[in-house]
Amino acid sequence: MRQHPIFPFTLVWRGILSLLLIALYSGLTMRNAHADAAGDKRRAQLAQVKRIVILPPFFGTETLSKAEAPLKPNEKPNPQLTQYVGYLKKIEAHVREWLPERVKVRTPFEVVPAEEVAEGLKDLKLTPEKVFQNNGRMRGSKFAAPDAAVVRQVAARLHADAVLLGTLDEPRRSNGKYTFDLLGGIGYDSPSVSCKAGYYLLLADGTEVLFNPIEVMHPLTSLGKRDFVLADWIETEEQVIENFMDELTRYTPVKK
Repeated sequence: MRQHPIFPFTLVWRGILSLLLIALYSGLTMRNAHADAAGDKRRAQLAQVKRIVILPPFFGTETLSKAEAPLKPNEKPNPQLTQYVGYLKKIEAHVREWLPERVKVRTPFEVVPAEEVAEGLKDLKLTPEKVFQNNGRMRGSKFAAPDAAVVRQVAARLHADAVLLGTLDEPRRSNGKYTFDLLGGIGYDSPSVSCKAGYYLLLADGTEVLFNPIEVMHPLTSLGKRDFVLADWIETEEQVIENFMDELTRYTPVKK
């Protein structure tokens, strides 16, 4: 039987495919090596950390500050806004308690007590917002970055090796909607809530070790016509913190 010859273009195609596979493998190897090097650097930095300051997280938007402004003449309070502002304050208060507790449980660090942090900020005439650039305000969807010079002041005043600080974006709620695409046809997104936060960890000299913006979605809990959006938002913020802790503890010494 006569064998079909291998055409030159087939050989060329095989060569190109081989080169692409080699390039892909090399790229993945280099990327993994870079990731390992970055992780090793963080581990070395955090190996020296013993005492950590956790600044109270806050919403990096203007809703709360605007809500504190006095009403204009003949302006009536908005009940829905009043309720929402109340929710934000409860979420903020819970996050400020929950974050230090999770750091205590999951890391070997000594957490500076909240009373000492408050006293230190008062002595420095600072608020958590003033430790950030742009007074902690977000620009669109981008979180404000810490002011390294101010972080150094806080760390020195409180005799800490590192400072953990973060800002929160306002929580979202979706009541569910139908969707359509050409491949999947008609679908439905169930009602849900979402929360997003940006947490930073800096050394006492202002060196940024870790920045992790995290967003989590959570199903909206409902019973008949009643929903539990505040409870869902709080649970979602807890999951955001837990996800951040998952990332942080990749680089911290093992808690004994």
